[in-house]
Amino acid sequence: MYCQHGTDHFFDWHRAYLFYFEKICQKLTHKKKFGLPYWNWNQVPDINPAFLDIASSLYLARNRNSMTGSWSVTTAALDPIMADTNFFTFRPQIEGTPHNNVHGYIGGTMGGGGSALDPVFWAHHCMVDYCWAKWNIELGNSNTNDSAWVNTVNSHFVDEDGNAATSTAGITTLMPLISYQYESSAIGSSPAKEAGKTKKEYEKLEKHIRKGANVRFEIKQRKRIAERAAVSIGRPASIETRLLAGEFARIVNVDTSRDRVFASIDFAQLPPSSDFAVRVFINFPQANGSTPTTDAHFAGSFSFFGTAPTNIPAGASVAHKEQPMFLVNITNTLQRLRQSQELTEASPISVQLVPVPFSGGFEKPDTQLMLEHIDIIVTPVIINEPE
Repeated sequence: MYCQHGTDHFFDWHRAYLFYFEKICQKLTHKKKFGLPYWNWNQVPDINPAFLDIASSLYLARNRNSMTGSWSVTTAALDPIMADTNFFTFRPQIEGTPHNNVHGYIGGTMGGGGSALDPVFWAHHCMVDYCWAKWNIELGNSNTNDSAWVNTVNSHFVDEDGNAATSTAGITTLMPLISYQYESSAIGSSPAKEAGKTKKEYEKLEKHIRKGANVRFEIKQRKRIAERAAVSIGRPASIETRLLAGEFARIVNVDTSRDRVFASIDFAQLPPSSDFAVRVFINFPQANGSTPTTDAHFAGSFSFFGTAPTNIPAGASVAHKEQPMFLVNITNTLQRLRQSQELTEASPISVQLVPVPFSGGFEKPDTQLMLEHIDIIVTPVIINEPE
């Protein structure tokens, strides 16, 4: 009830969570250099065999032992996310697509609020943390230096001695540099990269991380295309805009070197089950669960993590109310449809939400998703300034 999901502190809260857990492991194992491993599900979709040995304490029954078959961890899914230079749009895409999907797809304990009881949780979240570290440290993108974000105090941790511990968001940005280091590997088309070795390189990198940048979640245009409604997961939902041609032209003709276009999809609450992903298509009303992700109209997908809480004790403290909000980058899809003449300045735009079960069928096929709204938003590309 305390971990940060659906907020701008998803990355830093979980990094501190990993940091303190690693310190506990170091003390219990008497190994000061013990480091949590990360599971690069993009490069190696199978769970490491160490987690599958039934005689090992790392073993736990799971619905699946591999991410094979899940689009969310593929290079096609991760490349546009890792290429996003805005911290505030990069974060929700990592959370909503690979993070949430791995939890639900592996399933079992990993699929719910007690997921940290599955040892593979830590390898999964280290990979999520590595995605952030690679984006920031290896690819040279900047975190926000907004003081409200930097000075936010994350809590509900304990250190290796069992004492209450806290960490500011700003301090967590330096952890992969001064507290631990990841062995670099590829994520999508971004190759492994040697870490800086010289003192000068280290100091330059530390300066870059400490400095951050004046990054904000700036919305240049917003067009609401759907209001609150119930959507059944048993059938696709198609929402069409009623924008004037002149209004829509500004979105269709967006300069992709300067701007990105997202579908911002908000739900009122988490669903009662999370055994499915939601695929997003543009201008393809006939899209269904069999429509491949290679279709030109496909834009991306997201998954829910956890379910709507029903057993919170009376008077219990909850750190924040989760907002199930997802960003799907539709820029490339719009451009593809524009180039093929399927989308013109006078065309209305429609968005299709297609729930697809992880298995052969939905756990609760009568589930209703309470859609809060869908917006099409245009945000500026953040240009990384040279040091």
